[in-house]
Amino acid sequence: MTDSQLRELMKGPSEVWQRALYDEYCTYVYTIAANNLRSCGTAEDIEECTADIFVDIFRSLQSEKTYSGDLKWIISTIAKRSSIDFFRRISLKNNRTVPIDDVTAFYEASENDIENASERKELKRILIDCVKKLGDPDSSIIIRHYYYGRSSGEIASELNMTASSVQKRIQRARKKLKNLLFKAGVDAEW
Repeated sequence: MTDSQLRELMKGPSEVWQRALYDEYCTYVYTIAANNLRSCGTAEDIEECTADIFVDIFRSLQSEKTYSGDLKWIISTIAKRSSIDFFRRISLKNNRTVPIDDVTAFYEASENDIENASERKELKRILIDCVKKLGDPDSSIIIRHYYYGRSSGEIASELNMTASSVQKRIQRARKKLKNLLFKAGVDAEW
């Protein structure tokens, strides 16, 4: 779900957009909480922290329905801050301290991995959606050529076309795909 789709949902009942937001970002938020609490928290603590984070997210977005910026970064910021606060509460309760340098070093390394994986997943979803928008036979030609690594001649024989027409369709489809990706917010060098 994109930010614009979520903004549209936010105009309606809060239960609908909150459920959509939770479904979309639950794993992401849970991972952030788990990475911050793994040295001192139990599975129940991580689940409780995740629930608290979503309450904070819902309150923040509810109070400011016209937010600006990328929703993922807003969620990430709230999740980081809330999970660090939760970590401090657990540490105080257990009379256990962990050097802040250890926590921040681990968090920065794992945060990049999480963000990169999440960004790759989102990019793949956008790419697949844009390829589908090309329609047949362009989408099947692009998939066969770039995903399965088939040559223009192989694709031509499978689709009863000439190799030159397949090559021309690939060229045109790439231009269309570049425009679709740009409209979807993906800016890449082709």
